[in-house]
Amino acid sequence: MSEVLGITDDNHVLETFMTKIVTNLKYWGRCEPVISRTLQFLNDLSVGYILLKKLVKMDAVKFMLKNHTSEHFPFLGISDSYSLSDLRCRTTFYTALTRLLMVDLGEDEDEFENFMLPLTVSFETVLQIFNNNFKQEDVKRMLIGLARDLRGIAFALNTKTSYTMLFDWIYPTYLPVLQRAVEQWYGEPACTTPILKLMAELMQNRSQRLNFDVSSPNGILLFREASKMICTYGNRILSLGSLSKDQIYPMKLKGISICYAALKSALCGNYVSFGVFKLYGDNHFDNVLQAFVKMLLSVSHSDLLQYRKLSQSYYPLLECLTQDHMGFITNLEAPVLLYVLTSISEGLTTLDTVVSSSCCTSLDYIVTYLFKHIAKEGKKTLRCREAVQAGQRLLHFMQQNPDVLQQMMSVLMNTIVFEDCRNQWSVSRPLLGLVLLNEKYFGELRASLISSQPPPKQGVLAQCFRNLMDGVEQNLSVKNRDRFTQNLSVFRRDVAEALRSDGHTEPCSLDMMS
Repeated sequence: MSEVLGITDDNHVLETFMTKIVTNLKYWGRCEPVISRTLQFLNDLSVGYILLKKLVKMDAVKFMLKNHTSEHFPFLGISDSYSLSDLRCRTTFYTALTRLLMVDLGEDEDEFENFMLPLTVSFETVLQIFNNNFKQEDVKRMLIGLARDLRGIAFALNTKTSYTMLFDWIYPTYLPVLQRAVEQWYGEPACTTPILKLMAELMQNRSQRLNFDVSSPNGILLFREASKMICTYGNRILSLGSLSKDQIYPMKLKGISICYAALKSALCGNYVSFGVFKLYGDNHFDNVLQAFVKMLLSVSHSDLLQYRKLSQSYYPLLECLTQDHMGFITNLEAPVLLYVLTSISEGLTTLDTVVSSSCCTSLDYIVTYLFKHIAKEGKKTLRCREAVQAGQRLLHFMQQNPDVLQQMMSVLMNTIVFEDCRNQWSVSRPLLGLVLLNEKYFGELRASLISSQPPPKQGVLAQCFRNLMDGVEQNLSVKNRDRFTQNLSVFRRDVAEALRSDGHTEPCSLDMMS
């Protein structure tokens, strides 16, 4: 560059880059490949703090921060000549722009309001159009663009101060507009997907940015808005009825997966006290859980595992529910609870370690809850009647369906003995609880494996099983779990050596449910 352009220092290089970026964005607005690659380059430049400090001093950056409108950057417009998918690049643009804004923003609310002014004007226009019922196609395009812009802004706001500024700007004036859009265009993923993704981003407590002040109700207010949107979308999307195989993911499952991701972020974010809703008779929490169940029952088990984004949002959400909301799980009707447990059982065997590990953790919470309930049954302790009834319901269900936990124990033992177990620690946690709850069935599994092998190996395998439970007590304390995990690691190694000692193994399985 020094030879061709006469550039001698790094600041001059950055200025040249930024000038070219602004030129591309101003004059190549109709060429998606150019805009996309230009914005990706801008995004890359905006990641490093040292670079950001240099960039904000440049005239090209100051121009962008003050003039991010379609008048200067045509790709921010809503012309019919752009396809709806072309609007995706706006998220990248606003992420980079907001990072640049954040360098010197501090607590300057006026500066933030000025930056948001083009979006404020657009939202006010949308409100006016909605109220007068004309040019609905234009308002849809504007909302898609706004949702993508705001998602980019929200992604870059990683401090409590800056996020609070955004929340105060969007609530309560503009979030209802997005709710109305989901209600009106629920059957058009090009519109609902960006809005749902924006809500999912707003629910992310990244860098503790949603830990509002102790006197602020913002966490609860945000959750209530998310609950309304998820319930609206969930109820409306189910009214579409059956969809063809090629339509089911874009039209329904993608939106459901985003809703699940948003709900998971809320449940695990530690910025909402969910007990407050019941205490004050607010049904937003109950409503969103019911929407979760309705959407879940409309999805087949095969689809849950076939579509990766859906499985990677559903199973971590289920993990959160089993960790902190077992009262909800135990209150599920028997067919729904069976559906949930079957989904865990099928997820245990998947090759996706994110999914299988979440399944193991969810199963561990359920088994631990059941084990503790049974352990307390014989003791005369002052226990909450609701907790007793919840535990009793789960116990009754398991007694009516004993094969559910037995099947899962069989799956986990098969994984340990015969497969390349990549998450051995996760598998070991629920397995101890399953063994203690089903000692008779565990004995049958053990006998099945031993008897399936040639006589010379049977003694070795019997010793392996004795060593597995060596020093393990009849409880689920952390110390006892750790002991079992250590034993399981040795057990797996010793069994593998025993099974291949003569160069071949008998084809066998621990699945006794067939």
